[in-house]
Order: sequence, then C-alpha cells, then structure tokens
Amino acid sequence: MHRREFLQSAAAVAALGSPGARPAWGAGGLDAKAHAAVMGTNLSGLEWAAPGLRHSLSSAPNIHFTVPRKADVAYLAACGFTKNRLPVQWELLQPMLPGTPANPAARKLIGEPGSFHAGYAAHVTGLLDAHAASGMRCIIDLHNYARYQDFKYQADGSVLGLKAAPEPWLRPYTPDKAQLQTRIFALADGASLSPAQFADFWRRAASLWGGHPGLGGYGLMNEPHELPERGGIVESKRGRDDLMILPVFMQAAIDAVRAIDTATPIYVGGNEWSSAGAVASKNPGYPLRGAGLIYEVHSYLDRRSTGAAFDWDTEASVKKTPGYQAPPITPSTGRERIQVAVDWAKAKGVRLALGEIGMPVDDPRWAESFKNTIDLALQNGVEVYSWLGGNHWPIRSHPLSHAPGWHQNQTLEPLVSGVMKASAGIAQAALFDDGPGHAAGGKPVTITVYARGNLARPVRLSVILKGKGQLSKTQLVIPAGPNGQDFFSCVLADNQVAVISYACDSPPLVAVPPPRKVFSLADPVAHAATSLGDAALAIIARYSACKWDLADGHTDYLLGAPAANGQPVRAVADSGYGSRPGNAMEMVNWMNVDGLGAGGMAPPLMRLAGGRKSMLHEAGTSGLWCKKSVPEAGVRPNPQSRVPYNIDDAHFAIVAASVASKDSSGLVFQASQAEEDHATELGLVNSRPQVRWTDTRGRRVELTGPDRLALNKVSSLGFTAVPGAQTLRVNSAVVDSAAATFAPGIFGQMLLGWGFRSYYPQGGFTGNIYGAITGKGAPSGDEMAVLERYLIG
Repeated sequence: MHRREFLQSAAAVAALGSPGARPAWGAGGLDAKAHAAVMGTNLSGLEWAAPGLRHSLSSAPNIHFTVPRKADVAYLAACGFTKNRLPVQWELLQPMLPGTPANPAARKLIGEPGSFHAGYAAHVTGLLDAHAASGMRCIIDLHNYARYQDFKYQADGSVLGLKAAPEPWLRPYTPDKAQLQTRIFALADGASLSPAQFADFWRRAASLWGGHPGLGGYGLMNEPHELPERGGIVESKRGRDDLMILPVFMQAAIDAVRAIDTATPIYVGGNEWSSAGAVASKNPGYPLRGAGLIYEVHSYLDRRSTGAAFDWDTEASVKKTPGYQAPPITPSTGRERIQVAVDWAKAKGVRLALGEIGMPVDDPRWAESFKNTIDLALQNGVEVYSWLGGNHWPIRSHPLSHAPGWHQNQTLEPLVSGVMKASAGIAQAALFDDGPGHAAGGKPVTITVYARGNLARPVRLSVILKGKGQLSKTQLVIPAGPNGQDFFSCVLADNQVAVISYACDSPPLVAVPPPRKVFSLADPVAHAATSLGDAALAIIARYSACKWDLADGHTDYLLGAPAANGQPVRAVADSGYGSRPGNAMEMVNWMNVDGLGAGGMAPPLMRLAGGRKSMLHEAGTSGLWCKKSVPEAGVRPNPQSRVPYNIDDAHFAIVAASVASKDSSGLVFQASQAEEDHATELGLVNSRPQVRWTDTRGRRVELTGPDRLALNKVSSLGFTAVPGAQTLRVNSAVVDSAAATFAPGIFGQMLLGWGFRSYYPQGGFTGNIYGAITGKGAPSGDEMAVLERYLIG
C-alpha cells in the first residue's frame, strides 16, 4: 500500500494586517515575497473521494472530499509562497470518457462522453481565480496514478444497477461493484485507457483554463506506477512494467496542450511513482519533445520514501524490519534522493520540480532532514511543493500536514511552513506560549515560548511576574531560524494567583504572547468567594483542561477577525490550559460553502444578545472541530497532537447553552474518533439533556435529564465519568447516574455543536453555545459547581 492509498483508505482573506489578528512579522523587516523561490503546497481535498467513487454515495463535499477555500490561497500568499499544486480527480472532472457507448439514460445521469462536470470544473476555476487574486499561480494536477475508475457499459449502453444521486451535489453510482472497472494506461490491443483519451482530457483542460492568470501549469499525471508489461493491458507486478508506455501517453498530452496553450509550463511525472531516486533508471524515454516542460519528482524522508511512516527511531534503526529493504535513514537521506534527480536533470538539460515532499511533525530530526533536502532543491532551482495542504478533515491531524491552526486568537503556522521559509530566506513568524498553569506552592510550572515561522535574527524577551514567586530566568532568547523556542520555570509561594507577561527587548519590536495566569491555590473552591473567575481558572489549570469561550469567536482560523453579530464563527482558541507546543486545542471550522455543492454544512453564526456572544446552531449547520491524532504502532506511536483523554479515562465536560424551542435535539459536544464508532456525546433530546457513552465493544450507556431546558435561558449541561461511575449534571445538579466501566478506546477529536464518527457527521442541536470546558480527571462536585457557575456567567 503506497502513501496515497494509505491516506485515502483511512478517509472513505485578508493580508497580514487583518483587523483583530496579532500580526505576523519578519525579523529584519523582510517582505514575505522578497525571494526568488518557486514554492508552495499541495492544496489537497478535491481528490479524496476516490475510495468509494461510483459504487456508493461517497461523493459528498466536506465529507468525502473538500474543495480548498479561497482563504487557504490568500493565507499561503501572505506567507510568501508563490505557486501551489491542486490535485484533481479525473473521474469527477470528466465523468464519462470520450467515445463511451453509453445510452441516453446513462448519459442523462453521468454526463455526455468527454464533457467536463460543470460543478467540479467551477471549483477549479474558483481556485484559479483565488490564486490570481492573491498573486499566486496554481498547477492543475491530474491525481490518478495512470488509472481511471469507470462503470462497465453493457452492449445496449446501460450500466447495471445505475442509480441517480438523491442530492444535486452527489454523483450517480451502482451498488454492484462488479459493474465497475479500473482502466489503466496501456498500448497493446484491447487497452482500456488510450493516449487519445488522455490527450482529450488535457485538450479540454487547456481550452477551458489556458491563459487564466491564476494558472501555473498542467500536471499531466500524478505518480504513474506498475503499468502493464510489454504487450499487456492489466497492471503488472512491481518491477515488470513496460517503461515505454508512459512516454507515449505523456507526449500525446503535451502535443494536445501545446496545440492550444504554447506558454504555460507542463509538469511531467515519471514511472515508479515519480520517485526522485528512480527518475534516472526508470524513465528511458525521457526527455520528451516540447517547450516549457518541467519534470516532476516526488520524495519522502522515510526509509521507503512512501510518506506513510513517521517514527524517526523506527526508520533510522539498523535492526532489520519485515518489509524494509532500504537502508536506515539519516539526516541526509532526503538530500541524497534529490541529488539523483538534480544530477539527471543537469545531464539532460531539463528543469525539475519536487512535486511532493512531507515533513513529519513529531520529532525535530525530521525537520533537519527536511531542511537539508529543501536547501539542496532550492539551491538548484528546483520548485518545491509540500505534501499535505488543503482542509479536508483527515488532513487536519495528519503527520505531514501543512494545514494552519488557531491559537491565542491568531493563526498558528504549520511547522513545515517555517522550515520552508527558512530555506527560501523568508523572515516571518509569530510568537506563542504554552504550559501548565497550576502547581502547589514551591513546585515549578514550566512555560515554553516558541515561534512559528522563521526568524532572521534572535528575539530577546523579558519575562515579568506579578505575584509572590520566582522565575528561573527573566530573559528569553528565541533563536534565529525556523520554529525556535525557549522556556522558563515559575515557582510560586503558597496560595498565589500570579500573572506572567512578556516584553520584547530587542528590535524588531514584536507581538508577544498574551499574559497568562498561574496558580498555587490549595483550595480553589474556597477562593470562589473571593474571585469566581480565578477559582474557575485555577480548577481548569489543575486538570489541564480546555476552555472555549465564544467571546473569543473569530471569523476564520486563517487571519480571521473577531466575529461580529451575524458573521460566521470558524475559530475559537483554547483559553484554558489544555494546549501544549505542538498540540494547540483549537476549535475550528474548515467547511467550504463557496459556490456549488456546499451540501448544507454552513458554519455557525455569531449572536450577540445582552452583551454576551454565543454561537448559533440551526438545522443543517456544521459546528466546530478539534481534530487530533491517534497513535499507530510502528507508524506513528507517539503523536504530539492528542485529545487529553480516552473513553476509558476519567473525563468531564461542561457546556453553557440555551434553546429557543422545546423540541431541540442533537449533539452539543462530542469526543470521538472520526473513523470509529465509540464516543462520549452530550446533547439534547426534545430539549432534555442527555449524555451517552458508546465504547469499542458496542456497550452503550445513556443518561437523560427529567426536564426540558428552560427556553431562552443559559443553562449548564455537563457530565463526569470515571471507571465505575458516571453522572449527568444540569445547572449544577446531578440528574442521572450510572455505574459502568468502558472498554479501552482512543479518542482523536472533540467537536462543539455537532459530531463526526464512522466517517460521517452527526447532527447538532438547535440553539446557542456560549462556552465549554473539558478535561481529563475527576473534579469533585464542588469543583464542577464552580466551573458551571463560571461558565454560565
């Protein structure tokens, strides 16, 4: 199973000075675009529907695939990137190949032979428009591996079992998988996919998009592999494919494009998954005839260069591992692979692009290896495109993700972006801090201050403590380079509420992280009589809990501004103590509702009433999502990005919410795993509070309140769970309880206002959410009551 198959089997704006955003900045004042590197990311999402395509309804936008948003493009441009690669799915763009002998009934449902699907083509056009508006360019990448998933057409032109999709944004399908076929590039008699059909696609694409100011290239075919043997028409065993099939197809496409568009670059992938290390040995037919050709190679940093293994120690081990024939990796592995391609390109006198490369995020040794590779590529004029950008839901927690997050009310730049900026000489970064907030008097609390992005020069900060205690140091230095950090410890006297703040000591003056409170209260509940707010925050800190307050609601996690009444809410930062470096507990919404095929998943809207902000959830509204990772032995055993608890752990949650009708039903909060069915869910049934646990063995425990919530009044809904005891709480009272023990089950996400499990969304309630708190542990009843009073406000 190669990288893309591995991924897909798991998944059946403003400029930098935006109002309300703490601005990103460049040490030394460098403009983010003042560099010559051609560099960007793969805006993945449009191609993810492949696994269920044509044999199920697995073609829903924002569920089975996601169109990258215009805001994604604008943010990348603001970071200094110049060109992106846009993977598209052949079958979704051209649903019926030219020459297909389909009857009128099949053509009515699927489309006319050769024609592009208007809605899907509009998505591509919209993204080209966004690139042009942002001063960027975009490569259209046909992401099909030299294959095409098609229906089988009968002699009368019909497809057995063909069904119309129930919604306009879905595609027709047949539930009978026997009525599907996988076509593959071949030249022998009986070939199922011909050079003429391939050329037809690119002739239509060039006719439609040639000359568009946002178009940066035609990516002819992503990662061709295991093509037929000489004289064959079916997939070969690896290593026996006819290496001369691909050049014939590529030349046909080049000629088709150049007959229409003589100027736009054409990106030509090679045999063996376009491997950088194999470009010289597996492509005897290259270079091809034509002007403006750029040869595209892919390379990953793991032992087999698959992009599907992320544990440095495993990949670097000299111990023989089943299935691993390649040597252990070193910090120079990626560089050595790219050197092979650079040497080949120089010998052939051709240009080169590194179309895919990823940087695993859980170990800094990957960053060193990645930077070594990118440095070599850019020094040799090689274009670079990271894998994996975009905003489809599996991307958010992927170990190679280039998806931005949201923290401390500003965009959190992905780690890979900072390393790429460093290689390209882009000086631009933002500062954050994270760490625990509670310790007994005399015990240390350690705080890390870190940059996301790249610094041209070190930044010096003063640390200021207001309260009785001591700091391990009062001066911090964030080093030059990508994603640097420094840390300090704070030891408080007994029963203190202290405030830590920062000041920038050296030019350029930079935006520092916001002040943070730290606590050494022995009895936070008793302190509630003095300050309810400090008492609640001390309890939140004690349990390293997350807190999301809709007063912090922003219009976007991409350089968004504070959301005003009636504006969408796409980002709420953790204002509690659940976040750590590499694990910001943001609540965000990345659903794309632009243009055709939105599928009724609009983000919630901000509501301001009585001076208080809340998030309005209506029928068909999506919610907010904190998507995290799940450990996988031998692949990613210790991800940094984790939900704070699992179903079998002690855990709790409280949500402040209101309803306007007596029949509101649906989820208010969920902790779950997107690909599995186990979950902890807090919600309403006809406005009666309910909490439900479903474990990995199918055991289900459900607690329900006896009364409906009072209409138009802020109420607290909550639960506690420890092995052998669970409670449902409403307005600080226990209204139902159970005594269950749950089978172990890992959580990989938390959601507000809706849910998502077993690859599909679950509907949210109708009403308003004002804030939420959740964490690991078992707060006492008195501690829960303090949190509930605080959250209700």
